This record gives sequence, structure tokens and C-alpha cells, in this order.
Amino acid sequence: MKNRYRIFISLFLLILFAYPTNIFSQRTKKRFPLQRIDFTITTNDGVILDCTKFIPDTVKPSAGWPAVIFCHGYGGSKNDYIPDAIEQSSYGYYSLCYSMRGQGHSTGFSNLISTTEMNDFIKVAQYVKAETIVNPNMVGAMGASQGGTIPLMACCNGLNLRCIVSDVSSPEFATSWIENNCVKMTLLWSLSYVDTIANYTPQVRAYRNWILADTPDKWDSLAYYVPMNRDFVNKINQNTTPFLAGMCWQDKFFNPYGFIKQVNNITTPYRMYFGTYDAHGADSAASECDYYDYISGEWADYWLQNEQNQSLDSAQFIYASSVYPRQNNKWTWQRFYSDTYRPAGTTDVKFYLQPNGRLYNELFYNNPSDTIAFVNDIKDTTLTMLEAVNREFNDSIFACKFAKTQLCFDTKPLLSDTRMIGTPMVNIHYLSSANKAQFNIQIWEIKSDGSGDIITRANYTERNIVPNVIRQLTFYGNSSSHIFKTGNKIRVIVTNLDNISNDPFLRTNPHVLPSLVKARNRIYMNTYNPTYVQLPLIGFIPISVNQISSNLPDKYKLEQNFPNPFNPSTTIKFGIANSENGKVKTENGFVILKIFDILGREIETLVNEKLQPGTYEVKFDGSKLASGIYFYKLISKDFVETKKMLMIK
Repeated sequence: MKNRYRIFISLFLLILFAYPTNIFSQRTKKRFPLQRIDFTITTNDGVILDCTKFIPDTVKPSAGWPAVIFCHGYGGSKNDYIPDAIEQSSYGYYSLCYSMRGQGHSTGFSNLISTTEMNDFIKVAQYVKAETIVNPNMVGAMGASQGGTIPLMACCNGLNLRCIVSDVSSPEFATSWIENNCVKMTLLWSLSYVDTIANYTPQVRAYRNWILADTPDKWDSLAYYVPMNRDFVNKINQNTTPFLAGMCWQDKFFNPYGFIKQVNNITTPYRMYFGTYDAHGADSAASECDYYDYISGEWADYWLQNEQNQSLDSAQFIYASSVYPRQNNKWTWQRFYSDTYRPAGTTDVKFYLQPNGRLYNELFYNNPSDTIAFVNDIKDTTLTMLEAVNREFNDSIFACKFAKTQLCFDTKPLLSDTRMIGTPMVNIHYLSSANKAQFNIQIWEIKSDGSGDIITRANYTERNIVPNVIRQLTFYGNSSSHIFKTGNKIRVIVTNLDNISNDPFLRTNPHVLPSLVKARNRIYMNTYNPTYVQLPLIGFIPISVNQISSNLPDKYKLEQNFPNPFNPSTTIKFGIANSENGKVKTENGFVILKIFDILGREIETLVNEKLQPGTYEVKFDGSKLASGIYFYKLISKDFVETKKMLMIK
């Protein structure tokens, strides 16, 4: 079964890891006949790189041809980019494709996207610059995943190119694979190729065994060695080569947050696209694929052909947001533009998890005993990670050994279309019975009919912890952009297995490998130890009414606001009775709570919805109002009451 698994994953990733797209926009220019030359380059340590170059078969420009080096994704070969190289060369470029070491027909061993492959690329770039028919000042590079990472890594380490197009990459891609002490499923897949697709070094080959061993010492080794000679965050400010970075929000390999964090450290001209195209498990929306192809082509034309276009005069950041409706299991996408990160109007909103399954944008519970159990229910402790992987975390035998746990928390219906743009942050207070705890947070949009879809996620595994001690975790999740529609809800799911039933890329596999340590965790949800998810939102209108007790009042009641006087905010508490006119209510009643000024003018509507019987409180923010007397009025079918409050600034 092990061999079948590895062969299947190899073929699967070869298709989906980072399939090249046509990224050039020269469609009306004169086309030239070509020469194709297959050859090899020998690296400094004797590895033979399989190369192909295409040269326009005509008189070269006096300064030489501009040149492009195409770099393929992991597990691929030079053949992946030969169609692009042919087309680009026909428009007056010297184009070169090569297979990276240990892949395709190149010899040597793959070191999994490291400085080893970077040095090979530098050797290739030096070869191209030394060609007498090439303009050495007009050499660029482009590729996706491995192919987008290696050229940028080289330029951050001193190589000078004219420009780069770097797709689905990250200056901390290796850390992203083991982000927040978790192991992504895609790292295990990337380590599971057969030798004819990726011939690993002995150490890289060991990484897979370390992951499947799932022991503390092997994790420590993985966390130490995987980022080594791979991440180049500390050198991003040394890059002098202009680059275009294209990132997919739904990237199952590398979190866009790796680039977002470096925005203020970049010193060279650049543009960034955040959206979707056919790479790393993201939606292949035709409109976004075509758009990104277009701006990639413009970028190359501007720098390599001196073509005056809009590359540097346009918005520096392009965002595409997913939004309903979904068709054929894919989102609709809507594009936005900004010259800054973050976009204007973005506000961080905290959504507090509560034991009653509610998700509030204000924290109201004050009882220290407000907790909820979150169990990692390993029914059979003989379950190994290898068995779970081979069963794709899904069959009946796996279900008998590992019980999936889910806790759901919903907001009330949103009052406006709300756009999320950026990186969710999670804050959890918890106590665990074990020395290892994992929290997988999924963020969903839920429609009025109860159906919904996952938007993004955040994962954290805490290791080597002291059991039965309250702990706090604060961590960031996968960056994303999505438009939540008016009337729908935001749902947060806390789960011990981060998979969904309809993922066309991961299938039934989880985004990160789960913890197989049996644990009973207690999550705290009060003002002393709050648990919340923070989302960067544009256009969010606070959903401020919160039920604080399900005890049924025997009559309607509107209490005096507290504090009073206040500056600038106060809390209003009211009770909704279980009966009207002596009869038990058979359905929830409509409740309105409004604020008026001293002249009777309506200032704000705080509540306007059906509420079940119980006690509620709502916060009123008067920061934009002048000092003075105001009135608040509660209205239901058979009850009206008004009270006075005083704001003093």
C-alpha cells in the first residue's frame, strides 16, 4: 500500500503542484522562426543539468536578445515550460528551460528547494549572461512554486537580474510547511515522490520518516532542519531585482502571510497580486487566470523590452476576493486595487467564542467557569500516522480509531456585506490533560438555509506542555480575502481534524496532520481568559445584541443603562418574557431598541430582529455624539418602555 500511495501522490502533484501558465502579453508583435538547442550545464559539484534553449532565427539586436530563464515547480521538469519558452522566443527573446537537480533528466539529488538549487540557478544565469547573443543587462526569470522561489532566493543572495515573476512562493516557504508547529499534508506529499520524479538527498528522504514517526525528537529535528538553507526572510531587503509576486489565497502549500509580513522590508520596485489561479490547490477562475497572465506579461515587457506600459503606474497591490455564488465547486471572484497594504478601511474585529455556541463581537461573559470541553478522542492508541495517511483519514477503520470533534460558533446574521482582507489571528486560553494539544480553526460563511463553505483556517500544535495548567496561545492563520454577504453568518469551527468533505485538492485529507495524543482540553471563554478569532474586515457593522442568560423572565423589562453617566459607551440590559397577555409565546417576537436625542430625533437602532425569551445586553457607543441627555426605547408587540441616560465627555 505504501508504494501505491507514493506513486498516486507523485502523479497527483505533478499535475497540480504548480502547472505553468502562459504569462506573456505580446500577441500582436512580429513572430520569428526559432532554433532549438538541447544541451547540458555542469554545476560546481558535478551535477549535470538538462537544458533547452530557444533562439530567434534572425539577426540579433545590436545589444543582444533579452533573455528569460523558465524554472519549473517541484517534481516537474524543463518540459513543463517548453511551450511558454517557444512562444516567448518567437517574439524576440532568448529563452531557456532546465530541469533542476534530481528532477527530470538532470542528475544529482534534490535538496528540496534550497540554497543548493539556488547555486545551480546562479550557474545557469551566469551561462545565459555570458552568451554573446544575449544582452546581459536584460536577463529575467520566472516560474511557480519551486520555480518562483529559487530565482528570488538567488537575487536575495546577490544575483542581479533585470526582473523576476515569482508565483506561489514565499520568503519563508519552508517554515510555512511547518507553520505554527504543524505539518502540512502537502509537505508529506512533496516528500513522497518516487525517485524517477524527485531523487532526494538522504537527509530530505529522512524528513518523511520523521513526519510519520510522529515523536517529539523527530519533530525537533524537522523544525530545525527544514527551514535551514531554505527560508530567506532575513535577506529580502537585500534584493535589488524588481519582482512581481503572485499569490493564491487558497494556497495549500505556502501561506501568503509570508510575503505580507515582508512588505515594509522590500526596497526594490515590486507589485503583488493576491487572488487565485491554477496552482497549489486554488480555484482556477478563468477571469483571474487571464488577468494575472496579462499583468505578468506587462511586467516582463516593461523590464525586458523597455516597453512603456502601466506596470509601475498601476496599483501596487491587487486583491481578488471570493464571494458567493459558487459554481462547479468554485467561488466567484471580485477584484480590488490598492496602493497600500492594508487597504484603506480595514479594521481588526474580534469575535469572542462563547459556551452557548455564539460568536460575539463584544465580550460579555464574566464568570471564570465559562469553559467548554474540546476532546482529542483517540479511541485506539495503536493508530499510527502512517496508517492514518494511508487510509486518507476517512475509512471506517480510521473512524473506529480516531473520533473527529467539532465545536461550532456562529455570529448573528451580518448587517452588511463585509470584506475580509488579510490574516486571521487566534487567541485561545486553554488547559490540557496531555503534553500535546492541537487547535484547528476553520472560518466559514453560513447562508440563511444553513449551508456553508470554508473560507480559511488557522492551525497550531503546542508541544511539550505541562498538563493541567492554563495556557494562552496567540497565532496567525492563512491569509485570505472573502466577501461575507448581508444576512449570512460567520462561523468558527474548532476541530481536531482539519478536513472538509468536498475539497477537490486535499480530498478527505486534513490541511495539517492531526495530533494522535489523546487529550481532554478545556477552552476558557470569559473576560479573564478570553478566546477569540480576530478578522481584518472592511464594512463590518457590529452585531451588538447578545443573550446573556436563557432563564425566562416572567415579564418584559428594560433596565437602566450602566454606567450612567457614561463616556463614551454604556451597556443596556433588557428582558424578553416567555408570555404575552398571559399566554405562552409559540414563536419568537420582534424586538426593537432605539436611541433618541433630547429633541426626539432617532440616533441609532441597536436591535431590530426576532429574539427568543431571555435576558440580553447591548453596547451603545456614543463616541461620535455630543454630551447631553439621550433616551433609549424598547418596543415589542405588547410592550413599550423608554429610559433616560446621560453622556458626559
